[in-house]
Amino acid sequence: MKSNLITRGGHDKLVAELKNLWHEERPEITKKVNWAASLGDRSENADYQL
Repeated sequence: MKSNLITRGGHDKLVAELKNLWHEERPEITKKVNWAASLGDRSENADYQL
């Protein structure tokens, strides 16, 4: 079986993307979902669908 290899540069790029997603993108999406949920019934809330 052949192993998938990754370069140091590729690894660093993936780590940077993961950090960005967890520390910048995810909190922003969480705020939007919490805001939409605070408006009431999510099943009828068009703003809930991001």
